[in-house]
Amino acid sequence: MDAFRGLAIVGMVFFTLTLRLSSNLPDILLHNVRGTLHMGDFVLPMFIFGSGISLAYYISKRKLMENNIFVRNVLERFGLLALVGIILSPFSTRGFLEMDEVMLIALLFLACIALYKLDWKILMGIVFFINLAYLLLIQPGWLVSMEPFTAYYLGGYAAAPFYMTIMVVGLIIGQGSISDKLWCKKNIVTMALASFFFLFTWAFVPIDKMAVTPSFMMLAVLFCFAIYIVMDKLVEKLNTSNELEYLGRKPIRYWIMMYVFVLIPLTLYAEYSGNQPLNLHWPLAIMVSICVILLLWLGSRGIDMLRHE
Repeated sequence: MDAFRGLAIVGMVFFTLTLRLSSNLPDILLHNVRGTLHMGDFVLPMFIFGSGISLAYYISKRKLMENNIFVRNVLERFGLLALVGIILSPFSTRGFLEMDEVMLIALLFLACIALYKLDWKILMGIVFFINLAYLLLIQPGWLVSMEPFTAYYLGGYAAAPFYMTIMVVGLIIGQGSISDKLWCKKNIVTMALASFFFLFTWAFVPIDKMAVTPSFMMLAVLFCFAIYIVMDKLVEKLNTSNELEYLGRKPIRYWIMMYVFVLIPLTLYAEYSGNQPLNLHWPLAIMVSICVILLLWLGSRGIDMLRHE
């Protein structure tokens, strides 16, 4: 789980940095482009999926808490994530209080906390209903177009319920991994088939992350399934801790550090100078992004060392 989230946050940081550092990226490095599909579009769903799995462990560790303490713990976690999202929103979405990646995770966390006691079949029913609701909403005479989703970054707050389908499936996998890994492996096939079914809604709404289409969400679920299974086998074979697992334990820390030390200074420089802060050639943008990721890792190690002294 930690290695999976670690890979997801590395991908999120890498694709975000390269997109901000260069305007001439090759197609393979693009993401969040309306009406198209790129590899970078899957890193946020990976993080959402991993957050669903980790949520099951989060709840499992707090089962013995009194209800009022548990609720307070949940609200504190949600409040912290929401605060980070609000502070970063002018730089991440270019609009104050608009929904960015951190705010999305905060909203999904709160929603899935309310659902975690439900049976996995009911949870899959909720996924089915959400996808069906999308298909009904975009019928002529209802929303007429997808504008409520496409007018804002990542679809805005209206998109959160549709991204929730990814976290709900991650939550189911997490619950199965804790209680019965054999059950989890058996029912992964059922969930994959359900996801495969909704993938074919592309005939009505094309696969498009920025329009939060059911076809994209279910393709993302299948993609996350595949990566999670591969990583589970790799970690099992290695039978040891690794740096990806370390990165996955404090993923939001890297996101905050990326903005504080790189993206916010560049944005402020651009606004006050009237100049584009950087427009690197794409190979250099890749090299800088990799160096920043390494520096963020070193900075995180330094923070942990200071905290344990």
